[in-house]
Amino acid sequence: MDRVATTSAPTHHHRGAAGFGVLVVIAVLLAFPVSAIAAAPSEARESPTTAPDANANANANAESNSNANPGAEPPRDPCGRPPEDHALQEETRDLLRSWSCYTFRWFDSWWGDEYDFDESQVNGWILGGVDYREYDGFDPRLRLKVRAPLPNLDTRWDILLGRVDDDAYISDTEVSENALYSSGLIDRGREDSWLLGLGHRRSADRKGWDWSAGIHLRTPIEPYAKVAWFYRQRFTADTDLRFRQTLFWRDREGFGTTSRADLATALGPRDVLRWEVILKVSERTDGTNWYAANTWYHLLESGSAISLKAFGSGETQRDVGMEDGGFELIWRRPFTRDWMYLSMGPSLTWPRFVPEDEREMNIGFGVWLEMEFGDWRY
Repeated sequence: MDRVATTSAPTHHHRGAAGFGVLVVIAVLLAFPVSAIAAAPSEARESPTTAPDANANANANAESNSNANPGAEPPRDPCGRPPEDHALQEETRDLLRSWSCYTFRWFDSWWGDEYDFDESQVNGWILGGVDYREYDGFDPRLRLKVRAPLPNLDTRWDILLGRVDDDAYISDTEVSENALYSSGLIDRGREDSWLLGLGHRRSADRKGWDWSAGIHLRTPIEPYAKVAWFYRQRFTADTDLRFRQTLFWRDREGFGTTSRADLATALGPRDVLRWEVILKVSERTDGTNWYAANTWYHLLESGSAISLKAFGSGETQRDVGMEDGGFELIWRRPFTRDWMYLSMGPSLTWPRFVPEDEREMNIGFGVWLEMEFGDWRY
């Protein structure tokens, strides 16, 4: 049920179509992996993390095996794409995973070759779609997150590359669902940003600490850092409380902290209710940014799911304390594969960000497609 998504969010800026710069950045990021793959002599490409002696032994063994079995093919590089022809969905997923795997394995080799890079641990998520609200107009988005361990740097550290809402990611105000837009403490008027960071993540659902630090991939380079403490309490088999406190810093915003909690309870095998509250304070805000929502999730017999959310958001010590509020209805289901999801739905909101605005009904609609590869659970 947690995977049902939402789609609308508060703002006071009008946006047009996504700029050509997004495509330029993607092309630059793809340039190294593609050229590296093309330069490899065969599908049995040499891993950059393998020590020279190990390479020599591996080549000798491969030659010996080839002489013993003339018809045998050399082993396939775990980062390589499968040689078999697949449908477009598999081709797209394999391309993204292969690009990510080669890039991260190359980066891990900077720190030595004591440990083998585990190609199976490369995982990621990509989302694309368009959202429309009368107040803001059309806004297409493309978002991506890719994560992998770095065993030769430190077994406790991962590397993360993503195109995300940087304010929401760094301040930990992203809502729980993977969505093109989620009603939360986000600014719809800002372009998404490419982030590259190193971080530690505890095992899923365990209490403890997470931390990460990185940079924006733009000029001038802007560093960021954050540390979060996570607490979970399961009161009954059907009721679960989660709390997270995050301290963050970024160059243009200074220090800040975010408190967030959500309480979920199952009403039966197909229904869940969730209450969520987010509070954020930083050197840039006058008061406290706040967000509160109540969401009902329902699993349909067809395997699809729907969610209905009522929410409000704003900032204290402002001329307009409540900046946005309303309802979002989302329908979500697997799309041709169990690792692809199609989501769509309308929203009905009443935004007002400055005193001169009139709080009028605002109709919106969003549709987006998301895809996962590897064991994505972040």
